[in-house]
Amino acid sequence: MDKEQLNKLAEELYQEAFAANAYFLIMQQYREMQKEYLDEMSLSPAFYSVIYEALQKACFIELAKLYDRTKGAYSIGTMLNFCEENLKFFSEYRDTVEIEDDGKNYIFPVPYQHSLKPTEECFFREEVHVQRNIYKLFDISSADTAPVTVELTFSEFLKLYQKRYVALSKKRDNISEQRNKIYAHNDVKGIFNLEEVLEKNPLFYTDMQELIEFALDATGLVIGALTGVCKARNYSNIDDWEGTLMLARLGLKYQDYDQEQKEKAFWKEFHFQEKGQGE
Repeated sequence: MDKEQLNKLAEELYQEAFAANAYFLIMQQYREMQKEYLDEMSLSPAFYSVIYEALQKACFIELAKLYDRTKGAYSIGTMLNFCEENLKFFSEYRDTVEIEDDGKNYIFPVPYQHSLKPTEECFFREEVHVQRNIYKLFDISSADTAPVTVELTFSEFLKLYQKRYVALSKKRDNISEQRNKIYAHNDVKGIFNLEEVLEKNPLFYTDMQELIEFALDATGLVIGALTGVCKARNYSNIDDWEGTLMLARLGLKYQDYDQEQKEKAFWKEFHFQEKGQGE
């Protein structure tokens, strides 16, 4: 695999991760909107029920593709392996700085700087311990939870992501089993023993979110290192749905007001006619 092919693979996987994240974020919004805009969503109950189920399936299928174990299929795992086999495609450092002093030029490599996620801190126990103690010396209130930043070469960055990938093994296995027995095939267990399949291979929303975030992290690292482009993680207007529901709420209020005015006009006309007949 050459550099262009590796970049194309990373781009394809990134698009799948981006789509999965979009579906997941809208599903999160769905649960929140139900609490705040139940009456408005009840105007189209069939539409919203179908949409939510479609989003769930689409999100799951995209995730299953990203972590596919089928022989010959490309996945996040194969991308990481290709990167390890082709380190020559990558610069070990993010950049270099050249400084001139007393007629001499000095070149200093600039490593990647990475803010550790909570799930990554276990791989950098010493760095985390040192930086957290420094935060405490400066009496930082959030010393125990403040982000820890480490400097990494690309090889070290790749090793970190390979460790994270291994740490996700159980969740990757669960999504693969659910895909095979429920979503991709009419498996006997999936039809007649669905609860057993789900119990043995559970996949919670937090698991899905972690798998999506890792896929975005890994593909973002590879694409960024190969092209210098920083990829977006979601649509800038991903939360625009609430605007539609707010308009629906205004419409319902106007409908109530319009009905109230019609009733007032009716009774006014009714009393006028009644008075006329009395005279």
